[in-house]
Amino acid sequence: MRAASARRVATVLVVVGLSVAWSAGRAQAQTPPPECRPAKEWPARLRLEYAVTASRGPFSISGQSVLLFQRTGTAYSIDVNTDAVALYHARQTSRGTIEAAGLRPDEYIEDRTNRATQTTRFDWNGGTVAFSVAADTPGQVEPGLQDRASLLLQLTYLSRLNPATPSFEIPVAGARRVSTDKFTRRGAETLRMPIGNVESIRVEREGDADQDRLEAWFANGWCGLPVRIRYTDHKGGVIDHRLRAASIE
Repeated sequence: MRAASARRVATVLVVVGLSVAWSAGRAQAQTPPPECRPAKEWPARLRLEYAVTASRGPFSISGQSVLLFQRTGTAYSIDVNTDAVALYHARQTSRGTIEAAGLRPDEYIEDRTNRATQTTRFDWNGGTVAFSVAADTPGQVEPGLQDRASLLLQLTYLSRLNPATPSFEIPVAGARRVSTDKFTRRGAETLRMPIGNVESIRVEREGDADQDRLEAWFANGWCGLPVRIRYTDHKGGVIDHRLRAASIE
């Protein structure tokens, strides 16, 4: 679900010249949303399935991404698996605890096709963040700090608790450093999705030369979940996730 995959998938597209038609974004019969829990209550289990396209210029490739969140007491786990045909696979895992302020990750692991595993560990008592690919330059923990897998679920939680807040600033541990992402509400939009027509609020993190633009559409009728997620890099590459199924326990 993170923006770094845009560059990897775009490279594959250029090499193989693959163009795959994708129709999952066309509106289908309206799918009933899952039953929602109170805003402050984390579910025992959440599964989100997305149809995914990665595109650059005239080329596109289709795939899927599945996010599975599970809670046992105050401990949580997140697993995100993204696949594009038989060419690309990525897995992101986050483990940690749930506090009053939301998710507090202890470890984040990222595996991608043709790349070494990256691990980020959070030492909340010691106040540091250790990066496996930048062992000599640890980061500092900050209140509300997230990893790449927990970020959007944390933003969902904050948005549901504070629906009138115009923007959110969330520190995020990437592969080598900690930075602060600012998300701004951009207004209401109606989406035509695999699950049907959905009323949503678009939230945006603006991009620059070092960070991809990230847009997420949150739907109150779908428990405030991100029904669409889109990453756009500064070269025009796009990865677009559209929700096709959701279950909450």
